[in-house]
Amino acid sequence: MSIKTFSLPVVLSYFTVLIILSVLVFSCKNESPFFRPKPPKLTPWEKYGAALDSTGLSQSRLATTWRSVGAQALKDSVLIKSPHREQGFFRAEKPSALGYRLDLKMGELLKINLLAGQENTLLFVDLFYEELIDSIINIQPVFHAEEYQTDSLEYEIKNSGIYILRVQPELLAACRYNLDIIVQPSYSYFPVSGKGNRDVWSFFGDPRDGGRRTHKGIDIFARRGTPVVALTDGWIRRVRDQGLGGKQVWLSDTLRKQSLYYAHLDSQLVKEGVWVKAGDTLGLVGNTGNARFTPPHLHFSIYRRGYGAVDPHPFVARQNAKPSSFLGDTTFIGQWMRVRENNARLRVSPDRRSESITRLKRHLPIEILSASRGWYRVLTPEGMQGYLFGTSIQSTERPLQQLTLETHTEILNQATPSAAPVAILQATDQVSVLAQSETFKLVEYEDNSIGWMEIRE
Repeated sequence: MSIKTFSLPVVLSYFTVLIILSVLVFSCKNESPFFRPKPPKLTPWEKYGAALDSTGLSQSRLATTWRSVGAQALKDSVLIKSPHREQGFFRAEKPSALGYRLDLKMGELLKINLLAGQENTLLFVDLFYEELIDSIINIQPVFHAEEYQTDSLEYEIKNSGIYILRVQPELLAACRYNLDIIVQPSYSYFPVSGKGNRDVWSFFGDPRDGGRRTHKGIDIFARRGTPVVALTDGWIRRVRDQGLGGKQVWLSDTLRKQSLYYAHLDSQLVKEGVWVKAGDTLGLVGNTGNARFTPPHLHFSIYRRGYGAVDPHPFVARQNAKPSSFLGDTTFIGQWMRVRENNARLRVSPDRRSESITRLKRHLPIEILSASRGWYRVLTPEGMQGYLFGTSIQSTERPLQQLTLETHTEILNQATPSAAPVAILQATDQVSVLAQSETFKLVEYEDNSIGWMEIRE
């Protein structure tokens, strides 16, 4: 019987194969030290929370409250529309966060400008996308500001839907802030030179051929020979004269992984394979193809990889970019006020046509969180947030009544029975009632201090 032998190189090659196979097997189980995935990059908000953990403050009441109000802001977010300008105040003794809901479309550009009234105040700005998966709302983070860089922020919307913007300061921060939220198209040029929104007469999804098909773009009407321009730097993929589009040009936007389609041109002024810059003339408006019996216009479409034809209007339609200044008294911000009238409507956004959350009773205490146009964003003692019109707000400078106490009375720091007492007043002491709900009075007592007194039957 013969014994089979192997040379050293062959043995080494076998060992090499075995090592590679072992690495591949372990990597599939996520157990290989050679293929460990990189940990996800933390946002500044998450880094700040991790820093609290490392200092041992994570279980402190202040830190847990800071985390919880950050999470609650996403649930309590109020609906706003662009352009939105808001002035507000963050109190040092009370962790707080604000949430704003926006209904945005693919192709829009969200611009955020947040300025703190005090330098070196750390403000966290995070944007989330609200996604519905199997009837469950899933909130995904999509964008965040870097530390101390909260002005001139921009994010291009990749999926249409509801977005939530959260603004939260660091712990113990006391400062005023100014916030501008503006939506604009992601392309800075309009497809037809000298034209704008009012020249779009037919939109994406409009019926065609008696409803047998739908419009895959927008039609921009202009005089024959008006220049048609490139919206972005890119390659000219095709220059054709055929079919429904007649004379047409295809421009590749590699950054967004989409193609821009210009059709019905009177003439094409570029060739396939050339590189153009945003603003360059690609051709002239006409009515070739199946538009020969209509006035001259440009048919403009966008075809996005993985989506097919998408609505091009949000990519090019100009919007109002000048927020309105506030019309009321900004000294109310950060103060406790009261409702002036009975059944005042608390609304989801600063707009009289917006949905009503509830009706508030006269003299109800409300905390003024911020101001926008003629509206105040307020917080009720029960924790409801929304907008009240300025005329529904009343100052507490003039008390509702002077009250003489009949028994020893605890003054609490919040309008809840479990709140901590901040003072114990004696019988015959006097307090000024500034506002009141069904269960609590907001009172001013000795040394101009303010607290809550439970209403007892």
